[in-house]
Order: sequence, then C-alpha cells, then structure tokens
Amino acid sequence: MDDITELLHSNFLKNMDFLKKNFMDVYNEIENLSLSLEKDEIKEQYSIELVDNYFDIFNHKNKSYFYATNSFDQADIISNYINFTKEGSLDLLRKVPQTNQLIFNDYYYEMKPIINFINNNVDFENIEFKKIYKFVYIGTGLGYHLQEINKKIDSYITLIIEPDIEIFRLSLFTTDYTIFDEGNKKLFLSIGNDKLKRLHNIASFSSYHDYMNYNVKYYNFLESTSYIKNELKDYFGNNSVIDFPYKAIIQVFGRTLYYMKDNNKFISLPKSLEKTILSDKKLLVISAGPSLDNYIDWIKENQNKFTIVCVDVITKKLEKNGIVPDIVFSIDPSEKCADFLNTEDPNFLNNSIIVFLSQQAVETYELLKNKNIYFTQGLNLQSKLGYFGSSPNVGTFSFLATILLGAKELYLIGCDAAFNQETGERYATGSSHFIKDKQKLADKKTYDHDDLVIVKGNLRDEIKTNKGLLSFRSDYERTIFSLKESFDFECYNLSDGVFIEGINPCTKENINSLSLSLKEKDSNLIKRFDDICEVMNEEDTNYDSSVKNIKLIIKKMEKFKKLDFNSSNNFLDKKLEITAFILESLKKDKDYVFANIFLRFIALSDIYINFILNLRQKELNEKKSLKKIGQYWAEAVIDVFNHIIAILKETNNK
Repeated sequence: MDDITELLHSNFLKNMDFLKKNFMDVYNEIENLSLSLEKDEIKEQYSIELVDNYFDIFNHKNKSYFYATNSFDQADIISNYINFTKEGSLDLLRKVPQTNQLIFNDYYYEMKPIINFINNNVDFENIEFKKIYKFVYIGTGLGYHLQEINKKIDSYITLIIEPDIEIFRLSLFTTDYTIFDEGNKKLFLSIGNDKLKRLHNIASFSSYHDYMNYNVKYYNFLESTSYIKNELKDYFGNNSVIDFPYKAIIQVFGRTLYYMKDNNKFISLPKSLEKTILSDKKLLVISAGPSLDNYIDWIKENQNKFTIVCVDVITKKLEKNGIVPDIVFSIDPSEKCADFLNTEDPNFLNNSIIVFLSQQAVETYELLKNKNIYFTQGLNLQSKLGYFGSSPNVGTFSFLATILLGAKELYLIGCDAAFNQETGERYATGSSHFIKDKQKLADKKTYDHDDLVIVKGNLRDEIKTNKGLLSFRSDYERTIFSLKESFDFECYNLSDGVFIEGINPCTKENINSLSLSLKEKDSNLIKRFDDICEVMNEEDTNYDSSVKNIKLIIKKMEKFKKLDFNSSNNFLDKKLEITAFILESLKKDKDYVFANIFLRFIALSDIYINFILNLRQKELNEKKSLKKIGQYWAEAVIDVFNHIIAILKETNNK
C-alpha cells in the first residue's frame, strides 16, 4: 500500500510540474484547492479509494462510488467503442442530406473542382480515417479511459474538459497528462471553468490548426455533462471557416481600400483607448429584438437621459416614434442596409454619428455620404489604425465598439436572442426586418433534439427560443469574456429575452430608481469622434509593389501545377514548401494583408484536402488522384491572387 501511495504521489507531482510549465492558471487553481483542503477551509467531497483490484472515487456527500464497477475494465470497454470512423464525432463538412454529398457555395467558387472531385470519388457510406487529428474528452473521472483511448487514437490535438476541479485534481494522481503534449502534439485544458471561459478554450482548440477542422472526435464520459457536448456542437456549428471564406475578406479589402482612397475618416483604436470619448456617458444600446416594443414609449420619454446608440435595422422605427439616435451602427455588407437607413425625413440623421464597418456596400455609403460617417476598418489594412474587430451581427459589434470607445455604463434593450413568446416574431414591429418563428414546442423531454429550445430567461425563469437565435447569445458571451480581461464596465439588460452571461438583468423600474439626470444632446459628440480619427494618404493606399510580388507568386504556382507526386506525403511536403514561399513573399510592407487572405484560403481549402488524404480509400492516394488534387489546388490559388489583382486595378480606376 505504501508503494501504491508513493506511486500516486509521484504521478501527482509530475503532473503539477507539467501544469506549472504549460497551464499556470490550472496549476494555481489546483494549488489553491489543495491548500484549502489541507487547512480544512473546505471539506473534501471526493477521495480515491482502492476497491478490490481497482481505484474508485468515493463521494462523501451521498456516500456513493463514482464508478461502482472496475474502473480499469470500464476504460477498456470505452476504448473498444472508439474507432476511426465518423461515429462519435462532429462531421464538419457541410452535406446535402438527401445525397450525403458536399455542398458547394458560389462564394468560394475556386474550390468547386476539389469539392466535385470529393463528391465523385469518396465513398461517403464507408468513411474511415487513417489518423484522428482532433479529439475532445468531456469528463475525466480518474482518467483511465483517456489513457486507453489515447493509446489507440493518439490524437495530435487534444482538448480535455472537466467541469469539477476536485475530480480533475484526483485524476492527477492516476493519469499521466504529459502524454497528450509530447513531441508535436498539443493539449488544451478547460478545468472547472464557467461557460464563458469554457467557450474561450473551445475557440482556442478550434483555431489551432483549423485546417484540420473537417472532423472532430469526442467522448462524453457522463450523461450529466451532455450540456458541454451541446456547447461543443453549437460552437463548431456557428464558427465554421466555411461561413467566413477568403472571398469575403477579398471583398472587404476592396471596399476598405475604396473608402480610404475617398478620404473618409477612420477611427483609430489607439486614440480611442487613450481618449475614452464615451466614458462619461450613460449609453442606451437599442437592438431590434421584439421586446423593444415594450419599451418604445419609455425610451421616448427618457431619451434625453442617455446617449442613444442603435443598430441600423431599427432606425426607421425610432424615427416614427420621435427618437433621435446619437450613434447608429451598421456593418452588414449587403446593399439592403441602404434601405434600413433611408429615413422618411432625409435630415433625420443629420446630427447623428454613423459608424460603418468598412465592408459596407457602396450603395449604403452613397446614401449617407453627406452625413457624419466614421469607419472602422473591417480588415486590418493599416496597423496604425488598430483593429476594432468584427462580429457576425450588428448588435454585438455595437456593444464591442462602444466599450472600445470608453463606455463604462450600458443599458441594453431589444437584445433578446429569442422570438416574441406570443406572436413568434423575431424582430420588433416596425423594424426593417420581419421574420416569424414557429412557437409550438415539442415535448420537454425531446426539445433538445428540435430546433426549438427552452433556456434561462433574462427577466423570466424560462424562455422559448431556437438554435439560430441562440447564436446571438453566444456572440455576446464571447465578446464579454474577451473584454472583461482589459476593460472595466457595467452592463444591464432590460430585454425580455434569454439570459446572457456577464450582463445584469434589469427592468425599467430598476433603472428609474437610479435617478438618471436630464441632459442636453451632446453637441460635442461629433468633435469627440473627429479627435480619434485619421484620414489615409496616397502612400497608405498604394499597392503597386504588392502587385509585382503577387505576379511572381502566380508564376511559381503555374510551375507547381505541372508537378507529379509519388505519395500523399510527397504532395503535402511540396505543398508546404510553396506555401512557405508564398508567405515569405508576402511578409514585407503592406503585403501581410494578402498573406492573411491566403491563410484564410488555406484554412478553407485544406479542410477538404486533408479530408481526402486522411481517408483509408486506396485510389485517393494514387499518383493520378494526387496530380489532379495538386492541379485543382494550384488553379484555386492562382484564381485567388488574380482576384486580388483585379480588385486593386478596379479600386485604382475609381
């Protein structure tokens, strides 16, 4: 028994040394927990016990065992269940349900030959991988099943999630975690985290070698942690590289350059952080959720007590109700935003600040060209300006931007992430959007398998919503998590929608008790914005040298297109070699923006290529197939860079 105790203790010390070197946050949490247990400041809930020939975890609260069976045998059973097929994994390549073949999108037209090759040659009914590159373990127990699965799978990139830090601490005695981070392998840990921190760790795992995100294997140890499995599915479902392809970035580049050449004012992030122009304001941030209807009269009555911030889609509704926004945010690249902001009174927004993300359609820009327009760059073309970031929805972006502009006190209305519980309408009446969602909810026992779900409400215990709308909540929660580390602010949500982690629920009765003082509309707001802006000069927008570099890359790719490959490894080596050449060619001066576009193309193209080359389907690795894949990829790269040259020429001619 003394030998066993010494062995357990030795393994614990080895793991703690590993955590201290690689995961200091987890190490500190374990150290603090251990000290608290030693000092009897908290009571031990779990302990390791030797039962017959195996270790188990004893729960002191309910006097029960965690495994209640042989933990070693159970690990073997679980390992036998795990295989190299798509079973128990997130299949991240979008498919047509009826045919089970990959979906093609015109937005990444250059990828069509590769996708067609996959659809014509891959046996989708019998998918088996050579290797598993990404694996997620949800729940550790004592960790025996982690070790057994790893012996079999040996994944390159591993995420281990354990919501109970005390359970994880016990596993440090019985499991060697260093095996998941040896050599070229990479380990991510999410231990005892709240939802926001857990999603941050999932995002880090996802973005690391994101070109491997065609399939992510996972194992959920306990039924009680199924909610984490759902978080994992939702994250990858809402954050696929397929949804943000390189073509969109090229479009943003062209529009940003056009607006810079037209001598527009661009907000400087360094100046914003220095001057914090909104730090003395109480901001009322108005989005288009249906609960806005409950507040419209109250907003009209109290509008002079706040700096009113709104999203573009709600501008016309505010106009009809006599509410003049101080700041309007608009980021959608579609020309439909022009209609959102085409107010009945052409002078309605004369004294308002209009903040555009530089991906804005020219039609929207031309409509408001004579107003107080300020841009934030949607792509980091000018490093001296800094980058505010982007967001899939304008509500989250307006929230993010106001914090970066110095806001300390924010009140949110219409930030619902849910439909109207009576009518099913997704947006407030009179907004420029109208979508009605079905309300009928399936039996509560099965609702999680339906698009409709019940979640915690902001102003009520529960609220009905759907998975599409819940993505808004996820966007807010990720934004809040990233901001809280560097910015001090208080945020209150008056919306009758879903509860958002990190935002305090609040009613108008609560807000009235804060004794908000009347104020005049700030006539200096425009001057404040002018003070944090810059206008680009001709040198900033000149990319003549970039065109020369890109043409040399195209010539190199023409040669690559003619190569033959002896094996998939030979193909990958040659592909890596020319990828390194391209990135090296684009690291000078302003060319890094094109390197980023190319990397985004790689992130998309390589999930398909790595999928093909990782299949145990012999003919896919034959010379003939490899040559075709190489040609298709080279032609796609050439098309991408020709598109960039065309955008530069078009912008110069405007």
